[in-house]
Amino acid sequence: MKNLLFLTAFTISSNIYASQITNINSLSNTLLESVTNKIIGTELVTHSTRKKVVVLKGKGKTAQEIRQNTLAQAAHTICPFFDDGVAITLNTKDDKGSMRAVSDLADSSNINSGDPEYNTLLKSITAANKIPTVELYSGSASGNNTSGTILGFYDLVNNEMAVFSNTNCGSDN
Repeated sequence: MKNLLFLTAFTISSNIYASQITNINSLSNTLLESVTNKIIGTELVTHSTRKKVVVLKGKGKTAQEIRQNTLAQAAHTICPFFDDGVAITLNTKDDKGSMRAVSDLADSSNINSGDPEYNTLLKSITAANKIPTVELYSGSASGNNTSGTILGFYDLVNNEMAVFSNTNCGSDN
């Protein structure tokens, strides 16, 4: 009984500091939803999700840091093998930030500047990054037999996220 009580307490306490997020079928911001569909349509994106943030809370000294950690939390839902961590950063709201996000997502691929897929990603990500109320995050993730690159949008108005990854997600390939 003592062990059962401890397990129950651990299970409850392990999630009390995380944001509460739920799956959604589409984003409320129609421009961001259109961009999301274009990015998902590329061969580079192997995993993606759209999430609604019901309760924003967690580790971080600022609201932006908590949003960043919440987006990393969502990345774990698209590939649970990202158990070594998700390392993402907020990109700047300019062309340099958009190009960095494309570079981060395409890091482990063979696409290059000028390729049609690269151009689609750059155009789509730049369009999202121009929305004043959308934060653009990118970086990488790793775990058990897994590596991946991450791209994510956080819509500040609607508290919604779109997260994309190029990953082998636990495969030996």
